[in-house]
Amino acid sequence: MRNVRAVFTGGSDPIQFQDAEVTSPPPGGMNVRVVLAGVCGTDAHRLRGDLPVSQPVGFGHEGVGLVEELGPGTHTDSAGQPLVPGDRVYWFPPAGCGECHQCNVQQDIGTCDNFQWPPSAAEPNPAAFQEFATLKPNVAVYRVPDETPFEAVIAFGCAMQTALGAFRRLGRIAPGSTVVVQGTGPVGLATTLLAGLSPAARVIAIGAGGRRMEAARRLGATDVLSIEALSAEERRSVITDATSGRGADVVLESAGVLNAFDEGMEMLAKNGTYVVQGLYSGQGTVSLNPFRLNNYAQRIIGSVGGNPEDIHGTVVLASRFHESMGFGDLVTHRFPLHDLRGAIESMRDGGVIKPVVQIAAPD
Repeated sequence: MRNVRAVFTGGSDPIQFQDAEVTSPPPGGMNVRVVLAGVCGTDAHRLRGDLPVSQPVGFGHEGVGLVEELGPGTHTDSAGQPLVPGDRVYWFPPAGCGECHQCNVQQDIGTCDNFQWPPSAAEPNPAAFQEFATLKPNVAVYRVPDETPFEAVIAFGCAMQTALGAFRRLGRIAPGSTVVVQGTGPVGLATTLLAGLSPAARVIAIGAGGRRMEAARRLGATDVLSIEALSAEERRSVITDATSGRGADVVLESAGVLNAFDEGMEMLAKNGTYVVQGLYSGQGTVSLNPFRLNNYAQRIIGSVGGNPEDIHGTVVLASRFHESMGFGDLVTHRFPLHDLRGAIESMRDGGVIKPVVQIAAPD
C-alpha cells in the first residue's frame, strides 16, 4: 500500500506531500488508517513560522481512524482494552521519552526533556495529516466505542486534553465559584464544558463569533461576553458587578492571545487562581505587579497539554456527552488532505469552530 502524507518543510512553500510505501508496524505499535484529522490552532502557528523546524517533519496531532495492522505483541490499547484490526481508535501523536525526570517522577509528558514531536518526515510516524499513521509503543491510543461518532471525539481533539490537564493542575473548584473562560475556540469551549460540569455558580465565557458563543452556552456557560461588542473595561465591569465587586474566583486563559493575561489578572478576585493554558506558541512578555499578587493571595498556574489519562478522558467525555451536548455539531468545516493549507487557514474565520481534514471513509 502507498501512503500520501503532508510534510512541513518550513520553507517558502511550507506544506509538501510525499508518497511512500506503508511499512509493517513496530513491535508494540500499530498502523492506523486515518479517517479524520483535527486542525488545531498550533497548526496555524506552525504555518506562520512560530514553530520553526530544522528538517522536514510530519505534523497533525489530532487523529481518529481504524486499526489497519497491529505490530507484534500488540493486543490492547493504552487502557488495556482489546484491539483487533478494524477497531476505531483515537491517538495523540506527541509522546514523552519515558526516561527523564518529568516523565517518570513528575509524570508530566508535556514538560518532557526529550518530547518526541514533531517527527522526522523521513520515516514512518504517528502524525495525523497522512493516510496511514504508524504508532510506536509510547504513543497513547484509545479505542473509540462503536456508538460514539468520530466527530464527537475530534470536535475537541487536543483541546479537551489541554483543558483536562489544566483542571487537574488547578484542583477543585469550590461550590458557588465564579469561573471566567477567556476564549471560545476549541480550548475555550472544552474548558467551558468542564467548568459547567463543576459546582461553580457562574461560568462566564469571553470570546467572539456568533456560532462559538452559541456553542459556549450549549456547553455550560451561564453568561457570554463578546470581545466584539464590549471593550476590555466593559467586560471587567460586567464581571465586577456580577460578583458584588469581588471578581472571578478562577480565570482560565484559553485564547492564546498575550493581552488576555493582563485582562484576566484584572478580573481575578482575592485568593483567586489564574490558569494559563492557551499561550503555547510564540513569544512575549507582560508586566506583573508582585505586590498585588502577594497581598491578594492569588495564584498563577502554567499548564501545558495533558497526560495519557487526559487523552483517555477525551474519549470518555465524548462517549458520555456527545449526544446531549451536540459535540459533533462543533465540526463545522471539512477539507480534503490536498487542501490542508486551506483547512489550517480557515482557523482565522470566526465562523469556524472546528475544521477537520477528511482523509478516509469511516468504514
